[in-house]
Amino acid sequence: MSSYLRSKARVGRPEEKVRAVGDRVVSVLGRQGWLDRPSYRLEHALGFVVAACGGAGERISNVLHGTWLGHPLHPLVVALPTGAVATTVVLDVAAVLPGHRSGLREAARVSLGVGILASLAAATTGVHDWQHTKEQSRRVGLVHGALNAVATALYVQSWCDRRRGRHVRGGAGSAVGYAITTLSGYLGASLVYRWGVGVDQSGPRWDRGEWTPLLAEAALEAGTPQRVEAAGVGLVLLRDGDDVLAVGQFCPHLGAPMVDGWVDRGQLVCPWHGSRFDPVTGQVVRGPATAPLPCYQTRIRAGTIEVRPGKPTALRAATGVGE
Repeated sequence: MSSYLRSKARVGRPEEKVRAVGDRVVSVLGRQGWLDRPSYRLEHALGFVVAACGGAGERISNVLHGTWLGHPLHPLVVALPTGAVATTVVLDVAAVLPGHRSGLREAARVSLGVGILASLAAATTGVHDWQHTKEQSRRVGLVHGALNAVATALYVQSWCDRRRGRHVRGGAGSAVGYAITTLSGYLGASLVYRWGVGVDQSGPRWDRGEWTPLLAEAALEAGTPQRVEAAGVGLVLLRDGDDVLAVGQFCPHLGAPMVDGWVDRGQLVCPWHGSRFDPVTGQVVRGPATAPLPCYQTRIRAGTIEVRPGKPTALRAATGVGE
């Protein structure tokens, strides 16, 4: 069989058709530039709310981003409403069968109530992560959130119908809402697997154990980070007073180039979204980043900056301590 015929055979498979439809939908949504204006207005409103919280706003943001957890909080929170509403749908189906209908219907209403409350928590964490996206991922994320809002509204209406004794109508509403949630989940997965939202994007780590000379000390000016390579891995060197710091070349949040970053009050600052990192441990001090920034040991020997993997130490350029 020729390669052309084999290609046509593959495209004709059901799974290939489903994949093609999904790719086309995501691609079309990503090109909808008219979504940018409402999305940026929403982002500004969120920023105003956080700023209005004063000093507590930063702590709240860190909690919602999942900085304390080491990865985004949103995926963990999403599991609860999805599971609760799925349980509701199963109980609704079981309630149609002969038996204890009243007990199953009441259990379905309770689980749906849990799903509604958890949906609000999921929306809060999700929109907090979404506000730092851009272009295609921002547009798809906005549609993802809008679909979830519609689904949540259907869940609320379903809960009210059930309370009034309209069980069939309530069951239909939650089933439709769950179908919308499933479609929205496909878009959410695209944000992660297509654009890497929430994924550590700091790039490869350098793991060669010995000290490696990378740059002449005189070539590293204060306030001017420089990108260098160690065994094919990109690193960024920068000064913090008399100390020389060596970090990964990309911010783990969305891959911002740390060569454009800076040091502020002893913390490394991402140039795109303002994430702050401890220069010694690489741990996140302030989000939206959740994964640590790779950091390396440095020393000055014979006028040359040398670097090796390992926990950084506070080395003074004038002394060459840490040999």
